[in-house]
Amino acid sequence: MRTKVLAVIAAATLLLSACGQGEEAKDTNSAPPSVSAKDAKSTSLDDVTVEGKIGQKPKVSFEAPLVVDKTGKSVIKEGKGDKVADGEQVTAQMTLVSGTTGKQIESSYDSKSPAGFPMDKSQISEQLYDALLDTKVGSRVLMSLNGSAQEGQPAQTLVYVIDIEKTTKPLAHAEGKKVDQSKNPVTVKWADNGEPSISKPKGKAPKELETYTTIEGDGPKVKEGQSVAVHYSGWLWDDNSKYFDSSWQDDRGPFAVDPVGEAGVIEGWNEGLVGAKVGSQIVLVVPPDKGYGEQGSPPSIPGNATLVFVIDVLSAQG
Repeated sequence: MRTKVLAVIAAATLLLSACGQGEEAKDTNSAPPSVSAKDAKSTSLDDVTVEGKIGQKPKVSFEAPLVVDKTGKSVIKEGKGDKVADGEQVTAQMTLVSGTTGKQIESSYDSKSPAGFPMDKSQISEQLYDALLDTKVGSRVLMSLNGSAQEGQPAQTLVYVIDIEKTTKPLAHAEGKKVDQSKNPVTVKWADNGEPSISKPKGKAPKELETYTTIEGDGPKVKEGQSVAVHYSGWLWDDNSKYFDSSWQDDRGPFAVDPVGEAGVIEGWNEGLVGAKVGSQIVLVVPPDKGYGEQGSPPSIPGNATLVFVIDVLSAQG
């Protein structure tokens, strides 16, 4: 299941109207803590002690409850790598501690699965973006903000320790060898910038998920649990005249699927992305039971609709 570690700071992740399955997540970053400042025993990140080596789960201690009125950031130890830049994909180990109790809520070190996310304000919170921008890879960052660790829980000051492991610059579009499409139900064509369009589908809509590769990349294969950056466009099988949604429109940029296999996207995506090589472009033909089912996703997607997605796999982290 998706970890709590990114529940607050990545509150904007997976809000894609066409591919997400739930309502947009509520941004709780501005929620005041339930413990008032006058009752706090600690009121600043200066009161927080972080022990341990980078690469190992940190020991975080302070006199609880901790209440920090505004989002705070401190670089505990500076790394020696390049500075984190806008548009990059970040891999980081993250540990979350309750300001109210002083106890750990969760750590990616325990699950042995680092968090992966894009440096993109449309997909992660501004607080996380600002905390990591221009910080060197290899650094350990201490950060606080106010919000709920899980939906329905009272707001509190949350303390994050973020160990930045690496960054990569996602591809702008699929890159590799073009594959013969003559046996595929749709043919993909590309604009100069790589944006795809499709032909009218041939034959009857399949009842099972089908995957085709149109461009074969030479990167590693996507694994379950990774954070994957993609470009995509989606059409109805019955109407290829216009897409119902696309990351190419309005210069929206790549979309993060995190974690693949259990991400808040349709089942056809969680299944179809696994095994695709970074740099590749794939076509997913998604039957209703792995898409939006009988209910559809009005007004763009009617009930029992078969969908066609063209997806560029730009990076995979974690």
